[in-house]
Amino acid sequence: MNRFYTALACISLFVATPVNAEDLAGELRDLTWLGFQQFQDASRVFVKTTEPVNYQVDDSKPGVISVLLENTAVSKRINTLPLDTRYFESPVRMVTVEIIEGASPSTRIVISLREDAEFKEIKKDNMLALDFRR
Repeated sequence: MNRFYTALACISLFVATPVNAEDLAGELRDLTWLGFQQFQDASRVFVKTTEPVNYQVDDSKPGVISVLLENTAVSKRINTLPLDTRYFESPVRMVTVEIIEGASPSTRIVISLREDAEFKEIKKDNMLALDFRR
C-alpha cells in the first residue's frame, strides 16, 4: 500500500502547471515554428515558441505589421527563412524574421501586406497568431 502512495506522490511532482510569460521575464525562449495558414475568411500568420512570450505588435507603417517577440531567439536556421505568400489570395505578401541581438535577444516578425487589412491577435499558451481578414 505504501508503494502505491509513494508512486502517486512522485507522479504528482511531474504534473505540468501553466506558466505565464511574466513569470519567465528573464528567461530566453526559442521560436520553434513560423507558419502561414489559409482559411475561408482569413489568412493566419502564426509563431510557436518553447514558452509563452511577451510581445508587441506595431502597425504604424502602412502595409507592414511588425511583431516583436521579447527574449526570444531562433536556434534553427529554417525558422529564419522568409515565407513567400504572394501566390495565395491573401492580404499577406511576405513574412520575414529579423534577429535582434543585444543584452536581451529578441526576434521581430515582419509581415508585408499587399494592402492594409484588419487583423485579430490570438494568443494561446505558447502560440501567437494574427488573423487577417480576406
